[in-house]
Amino acid sequence: MFVKKTIAIALSVIFYTLTVQAVQAQDGALLRVLTLNGEDGTPLIGATVILEEPGSEQAPELFCISDRDGLCEIRNVPVRDELELRISYVGFEPYTELLTFAGGERKIIRAVLNPAVGEIGELTVIEQRYITTGEVGVQRITSRQISRTPSPVAGGDLATFLQTVPGVITSGDRGGDLYIRGGTPDQNLVLVDNMPIVKPFHISNLFSAFPDDLIQDADLFSGGFSPKFNDATSAVLDIALRPGNMRDHRAAASVSPYMTALQAEGPFKTDRSSFLLSGRYSLIDRTGSSLTGEDQNIRFGDFTGRYTIQGENITCSITGLYTYDSGEIVPLRNVDHKWTNVAAGARCLGYSEFFSHPFNVSAGYTRYANEEGSPGQRERFSSIGQVYLKVDIREQLMNLPVDLGFSFNLKSYSVELDERFSRFISLESVNRKMPVTHMYLATEWEPATGLTFYPGVSSQFTLDMPITFEPRIRISWQPGQSDRSQLSLAAGRYVQTHSGISDERDAGTVFMVYQPVEIDNPLPSSLHGMIGVNQRLGNFLSFNAEGYVKQHDNVPVSKWNPEPRIEIETARAEGLTFGADVKMMLERSSYYATISYGWSKSEYEAVSGDLGAWVEEPVFSYSPAHDQRHKLNVAAGFELAGFNLDTRWEFGSGKPYTEIFGYDFFLRLPFENPKTDPGQARILFSEPYNGRMPTYHRLDVSLSRDIQLKNGLVLETQAGAINLYNRSNIFNFDYSVLQRVDQSPFFPYVSLRLVI
Repeated sequence: MFVKKTIAIALSVIFYTLTVQAVQAQDGALLRVLTLNGEDGTPLIGATVILEEPGSEQAPELFCISDRDGLCEIRNVPVRDELELRISYVGFEPYTELLTFAGGERKIIRAVLNPAVGEIGELTVIEQRYITTGEVGVQRITSRQISRTPSPVAGGDLATFLQTVPGVITSGDRGGDLYIRGGTPDQNLVLVDNMPIVKPFHISNLFSAFPDDLIQDADLFSGGFSPKFNDATSAVLDIALRPGNMRDHRAAASVSPYMTALQAEGPFKTDRSSFLLSGRYSLIDRTGSSLTGEDQNIRFGDFTGRYTIQGENITCSITGLYTYDSGEIVPLRNVDHKWTNVAAGARCLGYSEFFSHPFNVSAGYTRYANEEGSPGQRERFSSIGQVYLKVDIREQLMNLPVDLGFSFNLKSYSVELDERFSRFISLESVNRKMPVTHMYLATEWEPATGLTFYPGVSSQFTLDMPITFEPRIRISWQPGQSDRSQLSLAAGRYVQTHSGISDERDAGTVFMVYQPVEIDNPLPSSLHGMIGVNQRLGNFLSFNAEGYVKQHDNVPVSKWNPEPRIEIETARAEGLTFGADVKMMLERSSYYATISYGWSKSEYEAVSGDLGAWVEEPVFSYSPAHDQRHKLNVAAGFELAGFNLDTRWEFGSGKPYTEIFGYDFFLRLPFENPKTDPGQARILFSEPYNGRMPTYHRLDVSLSRDIQLKNGLVLETQAGAINLYNRSNIFNFDYSVLQRVDQSPFFPYVSLRLVI
């Protein structure tokens, strides 16, 4: 405890010292560049910024890559008579400007790049420099990648794309839960412009709250993530929404058998402020039966609003998000599931010359609620609300760049369980507020050219729990100092202060109880170890291979009973997941192809008596419901004569499930009389996870084309099918009604989107 307190105090002192220094420090010459798209005034991500002597033919030493805000900086600029600033981005005309610097001067350049006129040839990346931050376990996601994944709406959706990533597992085509490299949904952290969102995925696993035309970019950290992310022990999904068009007003309306959508955006003040509004609502409950012959009793929708300001020295955004889901996971069971997200937050990036480094400040409120019950009657309810404030700063300490940050999160938990339903649950209600403070410190050290270390430490504080100590490190090595090859490693310790409890034996329920860890109980934690290799082969082919292991400690699992029910009282299990992923990508201007394969194994272990299990072994080992050993994805597409064809085929091995032992009749004594009441039939589970489902595979295709109409109107058309060869993939077998429930059958669709 003394060591942890000492570390916490040291972090506080360093944080305070560097925060003051951020205002007072006067270091060498500095250039900050904000790169903007000349077509709509929005940031350009990944632009190459080079500063060198005019006419130089040597490899540049001063360069940077613009981030998701379009910003990058070059430090320690030498004082010379004249330097040439060159900015390049594929598909845009290059930007050049001659600059001079005085000692200690700080410059800010707003560079506007205009789209290139004429045909763009094959993409050449020989001279492109890449950001190397130890890329193992990191999936960089762009809106273009999302739009290529077949989806039964105009454009694409983040949820559909995520299912193509090795190591990302879903329970099927319903439920909205993601399991990432052995972690459960409650062990993941989802951030939307720094707003923590618990479950932004819809009841149909084809959709999330984020269509492709709403996303600026997204990063999926499937393990080994940096110290700035906290309160998650498995994975992080960091999403940045795009700002509205800064120069022109635009609107779009779309319709498909699955949903209808409206979108509007435009400037309040040209190049200074804009708005973006997006709303979608499902139609599948009305159209599904006529297209598939099966009722689709699900409803969902989402609404997003965003206001953005781009000042001379600051960029701010205010974002609101609402999602709604309702319906049956298993038809004919007469159990309705509902969940909602409400979020509002603001984020500001300051990069004035007054500060030695840019800084980020975020604040807002989010709330997630989910419930389950019979039609018209809520029987279980759980919610988690969060008020947050977060500050991120970068400074210099002993000639090393230092990232540090502070966050405060006030969490409120609520659990309500209907007494009428008490025979299925351990009756207990929860109403608790818990403040959590998080601090982190990370740096970057390059002892040799091409070899970079990214060490850091994170710590969390609560009023009634011990201070956590979470060291983390990433290492990146580029053999031969080449941008084409990279070997990277990541390791770290991760702790979270809450848990999510559900009955994973039943695929027909997605209800989860969120609650803080009980006082004096050990906090859930995990250790990650990862290694990865990235290799570019020629100009158009790339290869990636990764191996990983995760050790989860103090995982709270619901106590087992022969009958299906959720127990608020939990046991603690230990989990081990290890596996490997490989991915090959071919990228040309008119066609592409991607093949990815993942193998993994997850195993939990707990004391049988703690679980309440009826097994003979004192320690019971089992593979949880998300243990999918094999997953193969093949995606390909090409453009020809104005048409775009995209295809995706997925194969997955069967996941574990719990078989049924038998049936009996249950009497609620003393309320029911055994002489006159027959009792209620109930199902009794067998030993947990003692069976495996059959294999799964599916082919999705889409064909799209944009049609130019009069007065600048564009009609985006798309036709395709989900599960093209109508494979019967089982989702659940409900023994209470002796009914097999399959995942999506052959589902043809046509979608239209009119852009004004």
